[in-house]
Amino acid sequence: MTRLIRPDILMTLLPPALLYFSNAILFVSLFTRLPSIQASLEIDKAVLGLALLSAPVGTFLALPLAGRVTDRLTPRMTAIVMLPICALLTPLLTLLPLPGFIFCFFLFGFFRTIFDVAANMISAGIERRTGVKVLSRSHGFWSVGLLVGSLASGFLAEEGVSSTVQQSMAAGMAILACLTVFLLTPPDPAHAAPAVRRSAYVLPDRTILLICVMVFGLCIVEGAIYDWGIFFLREELRVDPALAGTLYAAFTVGMGLTRMFGDTMRDRLGAIILIRLSAVAVAVGVILLVSTSDYIFAGAALFLIGCGIALAFPLAVATTIALGKGQTSENLAALSLTLMLSTIGVPPLLGFIAEHVSLSATFLVLLPCILVSFLMAPVAEGKRPFRFRKQ
Repeated sequence: MTRLIRPDILMTLLPPALLYFSNAILFVSLFTRLPSIQASLEIDKAVLGLALLSAPVGTFLALPLAGRVTDRLTPRMTAIVMLPICALLTPLLTLLPLPGFIFCFFLFGFFRTIFDVAANMISAGIERRTGVKVLSRSHGFWSVGLLVGSLASGFLAEEGVSSTVQQSMAAGMAILACLTVFLLTPPDPAHAAPAVRRSAYVLPDRTILLICVMVFGLCIVEGAIYDWGIFFLREELRVDPALAGTLYAAFTVGMGLTRMFGDTMRDRLGAIILIRLSAVAVAVGVILLVSTSDYIFAGAALFLIGCGIALAFPLAVATTIALGKGQTSENLAALSLTLMLSTIGVPPLLGFIAEHVSLSATFLVLLPCILVSFLMAPVAEGKRPFRFRKQ
């Protein structure tokens, strides 16, 4: 415990803590108000799913630049420039008609992708400089932000605060956090850009492809909860906005607690066991969520799903840093690119299923993907997922 409370470690954790926390507030404030945004746009879930596809398109176009921008500006400056841009876009998403929503959501995905690469580089740099594992803990502050944001969002919605006002408040918090990081943290040491000319898109090698397959099932469940979790609580369980925010908070509590202890668990249990436990927790949570009408069991299901998906991306990042070849920024960009391409059709597909079948079916179709993550767990330690003995 002494190592966790050393002042120097706390100061090095300050930048990712503030950045991940405020980014999560911004994110969850937007996604928990999607039902009201959908109503104002006067569109159905299938169309909303297609509109949400604009952010992955932005991600795709940003990834060739993410590593280069981060290397040129340094991770610290990149993060504190990109997050305010995202923040200023989000209130517009609550005001504009459908074409404007699609364009601004595209820009949101574009700039947020560059921010994500920079934020992960900040955490990776802390681990490299101090020798202390903080990657999972850094993502844990994202989960804490989700918890605070979802509870606040439910309360503000119940009190009749408009989504525009709420998103403006979240944007102000994100900008203030970036200003604090800028004022209190020293600049990163500048380094020369590599002389070798790089291709536009960093193609993933076999290792990164396997890592993406390993976490694919867990990552799309996380996306499904973000996109359709509030819809499920409001329409299937018929809960009011305040209770929906409270139940959604159970998901963020599970994610946050697991991430805060994730670095210790990674040391003690190993990555393979963690991936398999994560897959089991997510599968059990999904089955429980769609089969219950009780609020307490629904909260427990969301808590389990939060625990299960918590370490997927941190483990993918850690494995990429440990096993990847070449520059870390390019490997992380390739990881993000591959995950984005593999999940790009998921929002419209799940939106189509939600509109024409049911919201329960939206989650049940993800179970086979979760099984794939369970089977691919050995990749987390650089091992082959399937071993066959020679006769």
